[in-house]
Amino acid sequence: MATLNPLEKKARTSFIKGLVISGLIGLIIIVVLGLLLFKMNGEEKQRIAAQKDVVIINTDIKSGEEITSDMLTRVKANAEVATPTALTMAQFNEMSTIVDESGNAYAVKIIAKIDIPSKSMLTSDMVSTEEDVVTDDLREQEYNMIILPTNLETGDTIDVRLRMPSGEDYIVISKKKITISDLGGTQSTQTMIMNVTEDQILTMSAAIVDAYQIEGSKLYATKYTDPGLQAVATQTYVPSRETANLISMDPNIVQTARNALINRYNTSYNEYRSGVNNALNAVDQTTRETGIQAGTSSEVATQQTERQTYLESMYGG
Repeated sequence: MATLNPLEKKARTSFIKGLVISGLIGLIIIVVLGLLLFKMNGEEKQRIAAQKDVVIINTDIKSGEEITSDMLTRVKANAEVATPTALTMAQFNEMSTIVDESGNAYAVKIIAKIDIPSKSMLTSDMVSTEEDVVTDDLREQEYNMIILPTNLETGDTIDVRLRMPSGEDYIVISKKKITISDLGGTQSTQTMIMNVTEDQILTMSAAIVDAYQIEGSKLYATKYTDPGLQAVATQTYVPSRETANLISMDPNIVQTARNALINRYNTSYNEYRSGVNNALNAVDQTTRETGIQAGTSSEVATQQTERQTYLESMYGG
């Protein structure tokens, strides 16, 4: 075997060192890349785990319009995109159902508070539930003794209020969407239609009788300017003791509604009923009875006249 000269030995040693260094560098690169890939894989798993099943609107929605599940599409969104208020389909369905104390489930309409363009992620602050729950006691009721705003139209949302001669003002029924009675193509100037539950029917009846008995009182409607954004007003009118007793015994009233009204009666009777009672006490019994008779007669006459007008327009005189 030939002996290497010093230059050859040096070259060979340098070559071997180069191979070793290159191998170490390559190994370091592999380790670093492996760590980076491990980290990226972990971050990707975290990102996927943090994704939320949300829903987006698949059509343009206007403020006040109903949103139904067929208008929604399920998508996955990253945590930085899906805000804490973003709704899942399960949450949307939960919002649209109310279960009372007896375990009965009722459908509730989900209403847009604002205009929502298509492809927008739906969040809880964009929607509200309609206050009218579709219960077994829900009925369509006509009222022609309420003073209506000049510009009231079908589809508007109102409160019905009772104003006393003293200026005290009570909210009888809150946030109701109304329909103006159609007399065969002509809108009534006096009659509007609301969907009301049994407890609301009795409360309205009590307020109507109070209004008839108290001279100078006024039963009137006020419009919501933006029902999609505005919360339901708190009812402050408390019916008479007789009506409250009737409500407590009426089997047609859903238990939750009965409890809420009786609770309002028990906690607010002195505060909110005293003004009505004071006004009633200032009117003698004969005047009260006369007021009720006159008011009821006017109701009946208006209803009969408008019914006749409707029939004539539909089927001829």
